[in-house]
Amino acid sequence: MSLLLCAGVGVGRYQAGEAHTYDLAIFSQSARSWSQLRWPTADVLAPGRPLLGDHFSPATAVFGVAWRLWADPRSLVLLQAVLLALGTALVVRCAARHLPAAPAAAVAAGTLLAHGTLTAARFDVHEIALAVPLLALVAIALLERRDRAAALWSLPLLLVKEDMGATVLAVAAVLWLRGARRLGVRLAVVAVLGVAVALGTMWAVDPDHDLSRVGSFSDPGAGVLPRLGLVAAVVVGGGAVWVASPVALLAVPTLAWRLASSQPSYWSSQFHYDAVLVPVAAVALVDVLRRVPRGRTAVAVVAAVACAATTALLVDVRTLPSPVAAATWRPSAVVTDLRAAVRAVPAGAPVAADNTSGAYLVAAHPLSTWSPDKPDAALGPWVVLDTARSSLSTTPAQKAAWVAGALARGGEVVARVGSTAVVRLPVAGSPATT
Repeated sequence: MSLLLCAGVGVGRYQAGEAHTYDLAIFSQSARSWSQLRWPTADVLAPGRPLLGDHFSPATAVFGVAWRLWADPRSLVLLQAVLLALGTALVVRCAARHLPAAPAAAVAAGTLLAHGTLTAARFDVHEIALAVPLLALVAIALLERRDRAAALWSLPLLLVKEDMGATVLAVAAVLWLRGARRLGVRLAVVAVLGVAVALGTMWAVDPDHDLSRVGSFSDPGAGVLPRLGLVAAVVVGGGAVWVASPVALLAVPTLAWRLASSQPSYWSSQFHYDAVLVPVAAVALVDVLRRVPRGRTAVAVVAAVACAATTALLVDVRTLPSPVAAATWRPSAVVTDLRAAVRAVPAGAPVAADNTSGAYLVAAHPLSTWSPDKPDAALGPWVVLDTARSSLSTTPAQKAAWVAGALARGGEVVARVGSTAVVRLPVAGSPATT
């Protein structure tokens, strides 16, 4: 059920034309690099931009395997759906092992409907999906007091993203507090070394050597209410009582760095960041429920209702594609128009595209990001734009103005199908530019 739901939401949004260059085209270019046994790069960010300088995520090599099987962005969308569904399945299995049928079913329902999973599924693709099943395995091992297994399952998290080292430290802290002190200390040492390697690699690989991601923590800035909203969404969305379990400590590092950052997007529950907290909260909820002497089913039902209510508040489910509707799996008019227009571009030619078009071109063309501020030489000669929708901070009116300017400079609209325009810019040295 979870796999069908996540796949339907992810693929459905792609087929509806709702996929974006940021982040789907970025991870598609990364996956192509990995599939060719090269370090990941993304021309969408900058020509030859090394992604390990942006985030330390060697685990995204798994995306390369998916790309090798099917060189299409939807392969990554489906892989993410599998990862999210696997995390849910592990939680459901854990609940069935440790709880009676009724409360286990309530936990399963709450986990399936968790806003963190749904917001991740609708947000194209992101590396955090790789952490979801791993965190489920870690949390379950802690719940069942399989200390060595918890430590071992936590180690791959160091390869998912640089912030996961703090989560591994939280695992070490739980182990130390429950008496496995030697194992906890060893794991803590590995976690610290892992963070050092991650930051050192990012610094060395980044062309500017500035660790810009870390720089966002130098000035937390304003935003008390959004931060309180994030905490409320995570606590209530997990069923509230889950925070009474020691397993809940695994959620602290992720919440802490998000609250400490000056980036407003990190304070929001509208993106993919809450996905890694779903298995932690769900397993912690199982831990609390199995220790409730009376009224366990009632507490479980209330927790499930809290999960569903939070999702209903944060996610407009009416806008999500239905996984059982045939139209979800078919390309919309927006996508078919775009593909028809792009036939005017020579096969394999480099293309600059806006945020709403790039994900549909990345499999067939070397792709860079269009911006009205870029000079023609950095874009051309082929540009593809969706002239009816805003892209990042660029409005349709600004796109129309750019097209008019390109025509005045000797460019040509070689195809216009629906809202998609294909512009050919003059090549330096051609009669139009001399």
